[in-house]
Order: sequence, then C-alpha cells, then structure tokens
Amino acid sequence: MKTSVAIQCIVLLACMAFCTSLVIPRCRCLKTSKSVWIALIAQLKVDEPRPHCNRREVIVTLKDGSERCLDPESKFTKTLLEKLNQMKKTVVSPQTTTA
Repeated sequence: MKTSVAIQCIVLLACMAFCTSLVIPRCRCLKTSKSVWIALIAQLKVDEPRPHCNRREVIVTLKDGSERCLDPESKFTKTLLEKLNQMKKTVVSPQTTTA
C-alpha cells in the first residue's frame, strides 16, 4: 500500500515538473518603439499574426546584438518595410559577357 502512494507521488511530481517546464507561446513584443536609429539595424524580422499572438510583430536586431520591437503602425516602421519590399522586388539583371 505504501509503495503505490510513493509511486503516485513520484508520478505527480514528474507531471508537475514537466508541465512547469513547458514554455507557453505568447507575443514577444510587450513594449514597442516608434523608431530606432537606422544605422544600428543589423537584421529585421516580421512575425505575422499566429495562433498564440494575434498581432503583427516587427523585431529588429541591432548591431550590438540586442533586439527591439517596433510599432507596426508607426510611420517609421511602415516606411522601413516598404523600402525592404522595394529592395526585394528589384531584380538585378545578369551581366552578359561576350567571348
């Protein structure tokens, strides 16, 4: 009888440890900035709405390695994303060489 109680306690503790170690997905950007100094931006990432976060998130990685969340509705962010899209659409024509 004492063995089954001990086993139940061990199983309960294992379940509690497992459940508390899980990361519950949520939005990454709790606080946003209207803009950052553009020369400091090393990388830009856009996360579209997803099941665990219902809003669009724009995250920039700065040259020092830190991350900042930008307000997706700010004029700075909209301009930045527009310029990025223009750069992606620009097709560089291959240079042909004659032999």
